[in-house]
Amino acid sequence: MLNVNGQDRAIAQLQRALHAGRLASTWMFAGPAGVGKFTLAVELARTVLCDRPVQRKNGASGNGGAHLPAVKHLPEDFALTLACGECESCRAIAAGAAGGGGGNHPDLHIITKELIRFHDASGKSKGTTMSIHVIRGEITGDPGENKEAKIAKRAFRGRGKFFIIDEADLMELAAQNTLLKSLEEPPPDTYMVLITASPQDLLSTIRSRSQLVEFGELPDEVIMRQLAEGGAEGLPKEDAALMARLARGSMGRALRWTHDLKVIEKKNADAAVRAEKKAARAEAAGERSDEEAATEKFTPGGILAWTRALGRVLDALVAGRANASEVAEAIAEYAAEYSALQLERDKLASADRAKRDGIQILMGIVAEWFADRLRRGLGTPRGADGKGGGGGALPGMTGALDYALVPQLIAAARDAEWQIDMNANDKILLAATTTKWEKLLRESA
Repeated sequence: MLNVNGQDRAIAQLQRALHAGRLASTWMFAGPAGVGKFTLAVELARTVLCDRPVQRKNGASGNGGAHLPAVKHLPEDFALTLACGECESCRAIAAGAAGGGGGNHPDLHIITKELIRFHDASGKSKGTTMSIHVIRGEITGDPGENKEAKIAKRAFRGRGKFFIIDEADLMELAAQNTLLKSLEEPPPDTYMVLITASPQDLLSTIRSRSQLVEFGELPDEVIMRQLAEGGAEGLPKEDAALMARLARGSMGRALRWTHDLKVIEKKNADAAVRAEKKAARAEAAGERSDEEAATEKFTPGGILAWTRALGRVLDALVAGRANASEVAEAIAEYAAEYSALQLERDKLASADRAKRDGIQILMGIVAEWFADRLRRGLGTPRGADGKGGGGGALPGMTGALDYALVPQLIAAARDAEWQIDMNANDKILLAATTTKWEKLLRESA
């Protein structure tokens, strides 16, 4: 439980509940994506399901004499309850966590929207929302479909059962109503953790039956430190700083994008090998092609390169050297690459949803880019006061921007983020948004 960085308040709240022996049956872990909610939920389950949980004073030494970090908001003499890490139960959960969940433990159930692929007879669902079929198949059961109620079964190992619902806010209304019946009268020694970045999207009756644990964004410095660690595998300091800034307090997001850099490197290397072989075959056959085979499937540097390139084209837009269509083309190109990378991670994911996610992320970057120009104009660049985070300003050289326009430019980007989430046509939206930026800038010139 102590391996979750930057969430001491959440850890302290759970430790007090464990210490008092009053662990709620339903918990809601709410906060931004990728800040440790899922990890801490699995750690809570590991502690409760441990065969030999240990008591250790806050900040005391652990196994081998290693000093464990003290949990803020708890006194030094507070007795922490921790999983032993060595019993059969702990090993089973650790093995499951290595694969992205806790599936190796019979009493730990991880529920995600992607499980629809096992419960949808057509096999065509992309899992963009969490269907009632997932909730019935994994928790509540459905006699009509011959699905057992897993929540009603006795714990296999006798220490209780845990159900962790990731992205719980994506549950469809029917799924929430079905789950609500189980929350009203939970079986004994059964615990449920709802993980959400948008608790307001859950029924008020579900929220009222859940013990809330709030998570906050992680400081840039915490993310930078982890990204830069690992010797040759770590990112250079400048890249780690920019990645931390782009992640907006989300360690999970930063690690996912860092992994994408390795995927890009491999895919581009494979493309180069294929191009070389194709050229060799053509030469051997005495043929000559007028077109060069593509040697790069993705932009080297991924989101780091996209951000730097986007900064340059925005700089050119402000200076009058680029027009709206060039900015729209850049955003569309990088959003398509983002989508392709998500499909590399999950072949059954929705390409359209992934592209929309990419546009949202890039619009967020544009909004921050404009905000950085305003900060500089006001003489308070990001990080100058020691509070803006370790990432510093986003790449850009613009000095001719009318700073009075910045709020309107940012508002247009934020509005585009919202509209793309409401399924607006992405091509029309990009054209309209970039044209608005260009018009505002030209009228002020």
